[in-house]
Amino acid sequence: MKLIQKYLFLLLLLSSGFAFGQITEDPEDRRDQGREPLRTQTPDGEPLPFSQRLRFGGGISSLQFGNSRIGTPLIIGVSPVVAYQASERLIAGLGINYTYYRYKLRYANQTVTDQSNQYGGRAFAMYEAVPSLVPHLYAHVEYEGNNIRYADQLAQEYRRRWVTAPLIGLTYSQRVGRLAGINLSALYNVNYNADVYSQYVYGSPWVLRISFF
Repeated sequence: MKLIQKYLFLLLLLSSGFAFGQITEDPEDRRDQGREPLRTQTPDGEPLPFSQRLRFGGGISSLQFGNSRIGTPLIIGVSPVVAYQASERLIAGLGINYTYYRYKLRYANQTVTDQSNQYGGRAFAMYEAVPSLVPHLYAHVEYEGNNIRYADQLAQEYRRRWVTAPLIGLTYSQRVGRLAGINLSALYNVNYNADVYSQYVYGSPWVLRISFF
């Protein structure tokens, strides 16, 4: 368990490091004037090159430590992302999802162990709706797909299938320099009640995330 915690801590540092590595200050520091750095152009009006508009980061999408006595599974999920600052208020990006499950249950003199992998991807867009009133608050739309393993009771075997989820909500981004940020997202899964398999991926229609990009 200690080894897993060390790996998670290292991943968190790497994710935040990738995000902070994208910081590029303006040639003239606008903060001296009480203004934030521009995100897509220099103070002279020159557009930033494509490479300087990219953000690399991610975060831990799921984390639960298992308990074999009560049958609680160990869950570890990571989600690296790459985002593009399309305009001063619009961010678009792509991400990869991976989640590892390990289930161990002890009863009597027996131990039942099982594990599985869940993987997929997502595309998202964030738009800073009213920066003059609520700066750094983004309307967030996302489409996510995950390949899951599930138990087919009729065939009495495990099978895999894709589960898709349109997500809508809000993200608050605490800026760090020109581009990088620490992001807190609250999203609602529109398909949660319509698709029973969504419950294999999400324990609730609400999805809460902390990410770095």
